[in-house]
Amino acid sequence: NVDLDDLIIMRPDGLATYNFAVVIDDAELGITHVIRGEDHLSNTPRQIQLYKALGYKVPIFAHLSMILGPDKSLLSKRHGATSVEVYRDQGYLPEAMVNYLALLGWSYDAETTIFSIDELIKKFSLNNVGKAAAVFDHDKLKWMNGVYIRELSVNKLTDRLVPIWRQAGLIKGDISEDKYNWLREITKICQERLILLQDIVAMTDFFFLDEIAYDQASLDKVITGKEAARKLPLIGERLSSLTNWDPEAIEITLRALAEEVELKPGKLFQPVRVAVTGRRVSPPLFETLWLLGREQSIRRINEVGKQFTAKVT
Repeated sequence: NVDLDDLIIMRPDGLATYNFAVVIDDAELGITHVIRGEDHLSNTPRQIQLYKALGYKVPIFAHLSMILGPDKSLLSKRHGATSVEVYRDQGYLPEAMVNYLALLGWSYDAETTIFSIDELIKKFSLNNVGKAAAVFDHDKLKWMNGVYIRELSVNKLTDRLVPIWRQAGLIKGDISEDKYNWLREITKICQERLILLQDIVAMTDFFFLDEIAYDQASLDKVITGKEAARKLPLIGERLSSLTNWDPEAIEITLRALAEEVELKPGKLFQPVRVAVTGRRVSPPLFETLWLLGREQSIRRINEVGKQFTAKVT
């Protein structure tokens, strides 16, 4: 007690102070290890004295370095979301979040970054916890989330995406087996591109909507007055004549037409992409046309061809 002051254990209103209450609580719960931030270092000697005075067994204490934001100040709300529920709603997978949090201030070796929960349980050790403060890197968390999304089976990912599509109003009512298989195919062509689960809404909304909004920058860049876009009516005509509506047949037809009209394939494909999706960036084009369906695809191609290609630049 030479180095410690007399600590208050009870307030005038009868409520216990933190240092007193936490000792009682942990002791009665049978806590054997207390792992917490280094900001509690100054509380530890006082709490040890209370454990001893009350006849409780003193637990093992470990203190971890604080988590900092990108600006190297203590992580706070100004650095973004601080609630796990918010991260969940943004589309982070629980497995990725656990993995990333485990790596804040701890490492197993210099190379390994991806751990299953079972692996973390087996390999985690306080001996490998670093003394330096960890920086919460949102970009690394997003990268890790993308890795976990790509490692999911298509069925499991589809099951996680269905509630998001439903919440966005893109899915209503019960899902038949055929509808689920369609959603599964959409998931398959988007899986490699997903970083957050919520990205699926902006990436795929055109599949579900009868009328889509067209990105003006994409129209200006690819459609309005462009020579390649003037081929849209011809494209619609050729696609209408297909016997089989599948990605392979669609690709063969569009590549043959590009050669016929002496345009590079990419030059011809871009107006088609914008016509059917409303944007220049989308899932793979041939699979997109297949899943969107013959009728909807050709309707959009013809409508855009009529509306936006009158003037050639």
